[in-house]
Amino acid sequence: MNNFDKLKTIRENTDRRSEQLTNAPVVNSESGFRCLHILWLYPDIMNIHGGRGDIMGLIHVSNLMNIPVEVRRHDSLKEDVDWEWAHLVYMTAGELKCASDVTAALKRQMGSSSGEKAEMTGLRGFVERGGVFIANGSSGAVLADRLELCDGTVLEGLGLLHMNWKERESVWGDDIRVKTADGLDVIGNQIQVADVELAEGQEAFGRLAYGRGNNGIAEELLGNGVSRMAGAGSGLEGAKTGNVIYTGILGPLLTKNPRFTESILKNAAETAGIEAGNSLKDRDIEMELKSAEYITDFMEKKQK
Repeated sequence: MNNFDKLKTIRENTDRRSEQLTNAPVVNSESGFRCLHILWLYPDIMNIHGGRGDIMGLIHVSNLMNIPVEVRRHDSLKEDVDWEWAHLVYMTAGELKCASDVTAALKRQMGSSSGEKAEMTGLRGFVERGGVFIANGSSGAVLADRLELCDGTVLEGLGLLHMNWKERESVWGDDIRVKTADGLDVIGNQIQVADVELAEGQEAFGRLAYGRGNNGIAEELLGNGVSRMAGAGSGLEGAKTGNVIYTGILGPLLTKNPRFTESILKNAAETAGIEAGNSLKDRDIEMELKSAEYITDFMEKKQK
């Protein structure tokens, strides 16, 4: 059975009215296995730029790694998230206009920490236990310290990542390529509606190899086929603290970048105390690697 057959089998055996999806019967037939729990946060609200494709990418890579996973979607802003259940939380791209309501819902669930793992509660407890939380696109504004909109409205974010967002008068769209601190090459596209300034000491997700970063084009990339009207920036992209990650890369991000997805699943599995399964082999992701090769070549030609 190839991996696309696995996905088809999962879909056929899933009650489409259900809010939960699992690949466990496909990747592991033994009883007593533990599943990695993936929470898809507010997909009815944060629902632009191919977020469903990212969830499919997570399932596809978990199949290749032989990691049993359960994916549960949480839509209601009024109902509390089951932070104790989740190992990995993914908030796919949404519009800035939704940031206020989503932030308010999550602030109500921040919880507390006494320094003892057993007493950590809510979102704060999830983060301090090493849970993986990823937001991409404009959803990252929810994790920030502050968001300033074009009309002058200022919103206080969750402060999980120390960055300030300022909505742009114009939108920037292009391909993007980022080198992460872990040595991964992450590609995709971006529809950037805000400039992001990292606070001193805040780690970036990565450094630009092509495209526009948090606050502009990297100085070393200006002049290589890119107009200076784009503005010189720090060359940094996204933000990262522990297992809390923001990146503006779309694509879908986790489908285009299986090696990055593999690293996320490994981190989440380690935190959850679950066997990480197999490592990806090049032959497993041959199509994605070839696609990345063509896209990277295209970006390099645009720089000349």
